[in-house]
Amino acid sequence: MDAVIYLDLAHIHPVVERVWHRTDVTEVPDPGQPVTMLCGLIASAAFERYDQRSVHGPLTQCQYCDLIYRQSLGWVVPFGHRAARQH
Repeated sequence: MDAVIYLDLAHIHPVVERVWHRTDVTEVPDPGQPVTMLCGLIASAAFERYDQRSVHGPLTQCQYCDLIYRQSLGWVVPFGHRAARQH
């Protein structure tokens, strides 16, 4: 008998150097597999328990991933969004 663990691909937020990103993966990546973030950054997949997510301090959100994500959904980009000012 299996214990099935369901993962929501829409909620995979890779963390690279304490910055969390968004990605548009179609399946859970294997450890070591390259993952491309919406901002274009590429990093190898690695996995840890969720409670280890901010063990080295608070995380920040990638402003470029956030901008691209909002635009892809047709959401209004808030006035003063740091990434929008640079495009």
